Amino acid sequence: MSERAKPATKVVDRDAQNRKEIVRTIKGAVTERVLELIPALSSYEDPYGTVMATPDLLFACLQLVKTRREKFHDLLVDAEGTLVETDDKPLRCDRTLEQIVGMVVRSGAKAYADRRWGTATTPASKVAMTPQTRSLLDKLSDLVKGKWSEAEQPKPVPTQGDKFYAAIKDHLDYDWQVPLIPYFAEIPVKLIVELGKGVTTLKTPEGIASLADIGRHSMEQARKILSDEMMREMLDTQPLAAKGVAFLGKERYEFLHGAVYEKMGDRFWQMCVDCDRLEAMEIQNAKDLENMADWLHLIAGETISQLVHYLQFSQIPIFLGVALEKLGSGKFSEVFGPPGNKKLIKMFCEKTQRTPLDPGDPLEDLRRRLPDVFGAYLRSPTDFEKGL
Repeated sequence: MSERAKPATKVVDRDAQNRKEIVRTIKGAVTERVLELIPALSSYEDPYGTVMATPDLLFACLQLVKTRREKFHDLLVDAEGTLVETDDKPLRCDRTLEQIVGMVVRSGAKAYADRRWGTATTPASKVAMTPQTRSLLDKLSDLVKGKWSEAEQPKPVPTQGDKFYAAIKDHLDYDWQVPLIPYFAEIPVKLIVELGKGVTTLKTPEGIASLADIGRHSMEQARKILSDEMMREMLDTQPLAAKGVAFLGKERYEFLHGAVYEKMGDRFWQMCVDCDRLEAMEIQNAKDLENMADWLHLIAGETISQLVHYLQFSQIPIFLGVALEKLGSGKFSEVFGPPGNKKLIKMFCEKTQRTPLDPGDPLEDLRRRLPDVFGAYLRSPTDFEKGL
C-alpha cells in the first residue's frame, strides 16, 4: 500500500506579506502617532480614511513624518533593528521610506478618486478642499471644458475613479505630487494615458492648467509635425511644448530641430514651451542659434534679439556662460529668462559691447572682465539700472 502523498509546502510570498505589514503599520502605529501630533484629526469618524482621501491633509501628514522623524524612529529600523536615517535605505519590510511614500501617494490618489466619483458600491462624497484649491480647480475645469471634447471629461459614474487611478498610478511616486492629485483628476483620462510619464513634468497647478489650455488642436498639430519617436520624447519630457511645435509649423520646426537639437537633446522641448522665444528665433540664422544652444531653453526671445544685435558671434557664449555662473540660475532667469527684463538685457549687452578688450586675446580678456560687470549689478541693482 503506497504512502499517502504529503501536501506541497506552501510558498511564502514575502513581498505580499511585507505589503500587508506596511499597510497595517500605516493604519495602526503611524496613524496613532499622527493623531498624537495633530489631535484635531481625531474629530473625524475615520481619521485614516479622511486623510487618505484629502490631498491637503495627506500632504501635511507626509511632511510631518519628515519634520518630526524622531517620533517614528522605532518604526524606521532595518531587519537588525538598527535605526535607518536616510530615505533610500531598506527598512525591515525590504522597502525604503521613499518606496513607502510612493505607495501612500498612490493610495491617496485611489482614495481621492473613490471619494470624488464613487465606486460600484458607494456613491460619490463631497471632497473637502481649501477655497484657494477650489478656485484653481474651477479655473482648470473651465479650461478643460473649453479646449477638450465633452466626451473625455471626467464623468461622475462609478467606474471613473478606477479609470483615473489606472491611468496615473504608475506615475505617482513623490510626496510633492499629493497636492496635485485634484488637478490631475481634471485632466481627461485619455490625455493622461497619452502623456505617460510626462505627467510628472507638471509640477504645479498652473502647469497642469497650461496643459489644459493648450487644447486638442495644438496636440494634434504637433502629432502631425513630429515623428512618432519625437512625439513620445516630447510627451515624456515636456508636454507643454506641443503648443510651440504647433506654432512653429512643420518647416520651421524642422529647421530648428536640425539647427540645435543635436546640441540640446531633450532641453529642446523646454525651449519650445515659450512661443515668444520661438518667434524671436524665426529671424535668426542656424549658426547664431547653434551658438546659443546651451542656453536657449533658459533665455527669453528678447535676450536672443539683443545678444545678436549687440555682441559679436564669438562673444555670445562667453557672455551667457559668465552671466549664469556669476548671477546664479535664479537671478539669471529673472533677468534673461522669459519674458526678459528688456532694460537690463540691453544695459548688460551695451556695457559688454563698450568694454575695451586686449586686442592680443580679446575673448580671454572678455571672460576676465565680464564677472565685474555682473558683480556691479549684484552689489547694487538700483545703481546699476541708473547707470551709476
